[in-house]
Amino acid sequence: MDPAKLLDILGNENRRKIIQLLANRPCYVSEISGRLGVGPKAIISHLGLLEQAGLIEYSVDDQRRKYFNIANNMRLEVSVSPYAYTVTLHDIAFDEEEKREAPAKKELSTREDSSAFFLKLSSRLKELRARQEELAKMQQQLQAEYTKVMDRCLDSIEEVARNSVECELLFELLKNETTLAALCYNLRLHPSIVNTNLIDLAERGFIEHSIKNNQHYWKLRETGVENE
Repeated sequence: MDPAKLLDILGNENRRKIIQLLANRPCYVSEISGRLGVGPKAIISHLGLLEQAGLIEYSVDDQRRKYFNIANNMRLEVSVSPYAYTVTLHDIAFDEEEKREAPAKKELSTREDSSAFFLKLSSRLKELRARQEELAKMQQQLQAEYTKVMDRCLDSIEEVARNSVECELLFELLKNETTLAALCYNLRLHPSIVNTNLIDLAERGFIEHSIKNNQHYWKLRETGVENE
């Protein structure tokens, strides 16, 4: 699913509350309605959107009540900085071998002392939580470093660019390689102006192009970067 669309769906407070509720245990419509203080009709509408997005699914019990639960294990990331805005969605799939081994492990655990098994699991959970926090800290450090280097890149662009169009082109190419058409669209400039400046930058050794799927893609030249 498009991560931006998923972000829009989760922008609704009641839908977020439903997800939080189902993250604890499966629930049926009237139960969700009572817990959130929202009418059943509105709850059904929210559940429908969440189901279409692939976030939840349902099963039917003996009394023909629909029990809704979280369907997938996924991570939605939003990154916002002075130079970038990205929304990415990651499916977190279990290893196939672990899935095959799960029944055997479950049977083994029933034969173990329940308290010892619980303590073993809680210790593992604590370890994973610590690693998760470590990764989050690393992401923060990388984002800070990214912003710092981007600031320095912009300072350098102002020194090497001969006009404002070159400044904008180099900034666009810092983000990713792209086509002439995309550059014209993003900068709202005529192709002849963009093409002239691209050729000039290429002749001066700042950028280069390659052909993919019969299209010319422009990018910054790849050179070795010395460590400071």
